Amino acid sequence: MSSPVFQIQPVARFDGQSEPVKRPREIAYFSYDDKHQFHLDDSSMQWYYPPKLGADLSKGFDTFDKHDESIDEHLDNLLKTIAAHEKEEGKKIDASIVTWRGMMTKIMSAPFEDRDGYVKNNTNHGKGADLTIMSMLAST
Repeated sequence: MSSPVFQIQPVARFDGQSEPVKRPREIAYFSYDDKHQFHLDDSSMQWYYPPKLGADLSKGFDTFDKHDESIDEHLDNLLKTIAAHEKEEGKKIDASIVTWRGMMTKIMSAPFEDRDGYVKNNTNHGKGADLTIMSMLAST
């Protein structure tokens, strides 16, 4: 099975007037199970209950199962979800920007941060054009 790919060629298709800023909206969702397996459903969605005051912040460390962060998933499962949504709907999503929740807040607030910065990664995806990826880098 081939991975979903965002085609950047021909780059001329990005010319012209930019899109107006719209209120974000949910277009699709996916879940990870206890073993961090991907599912095209909302099975991992839960209600948020604020903690009671005086909570023991050390409680739960003995049962915490940390996800292996050495596996770099990038946007793979987000793209799989979009591809599945488009296949089900029979049309492309009506969005100019697709991102993780909270990422735009990080990008827009970056000029006001004195601790964090950007790393600019240029990745050549063939045919001579570079795709520029801006990612947040927390300073240590």
